[in-house]
Amino acid sequence: MRTLCFLTALILLAPLTIWPEVAWASLLPGSEATPPPQDLVITSDSPDYCAQLSEHLAEKIRTPHNVPVGAMDDAQHLLEEGRELCQQNHIRAGIGRLRRALVLLKNQEEGPHQ
Repeated sequence: MRTLCFLTALILLAPLTIWPEVAWASLLPGSEATPPPQDLVITSDSPDYCAQLSEHLAEKIRTPHNVPVGAMDDAQHLLEEGRELCQQNHIRAGIGRLRRALVLLKNQEEGPHQ
């Protein structure tokens, strides 16, 4: 019986821990829940996202920058690998390569850390 009570309480209170401001607001009569943050970007492991990320990276590589040639070659290689993996339906691996290339370029653009 304790287990049943515990599970019932857990099910009823779970929304309060996931998104407290919305859950509590929905419990109060006449109050409106706050909308989710607009800057939150939800991505998925889909071919469309892979293509979008690939285009973003290709544009970033074409744009003038102060990234060393070696790092640029590495980013270009990761871009090609990522595109190929996505085309072969290895979406997660392809997205991983594309993200790694973006991080590489970002770190190189920021310069040496002190």
